[in-house]
Amino acid sequence: MHHDSTPETLSERFLDHMRNPRNQGDMERPSGAAEMTGQCGDSIGVSIHVADGRIRDIRVQPTGCAFTLVCASAMSVLAHGKSLDDALTIETEHVVAEVGGLPEDHLHCARLALNTLGEAIADHLEKSGKGPGPGKVAAAG
Repeated sequence: MHHDSTPETLSERFLDHMRNPRNQGDMERPSGAAEMTGQCGDSIGVSIHVADGRIRDIRVQPTGCAFTLVCASAMSVLAHGKSLDDALTIETEHVVAEVGGLPEDHLHCARLALNTLGEAIADHLEKSGKGPGPGKVAAAG
């Protein structure tokens, strides 16, 4: 099924995340951080502050198309306040639901956001001595 990704067919939730992206910017002294580049050349940086096993703050720095910006924003909303284990269970369809739908040819933007979150969590676990290190935590996809 082909999805037309013109602005007229994007949901209000998508447009809201696009106009008012959540949790954008830098974080001083994050508990964990990662940056990844997707197959399309877009990239997302994710910084998290973890306290008591929960993501207490999250910042994203997407670079690329509107779909990458929106997926990073949506992922940050979904992950904020969650335990690390719960954050790692967020899946592509959760991001898609948060933005009110996503064209199939941009699902990789949601996966990029989630994989980068997984790497930021792995970075936190490695720094805190509780994990195997970056690249070892299976991120949702």
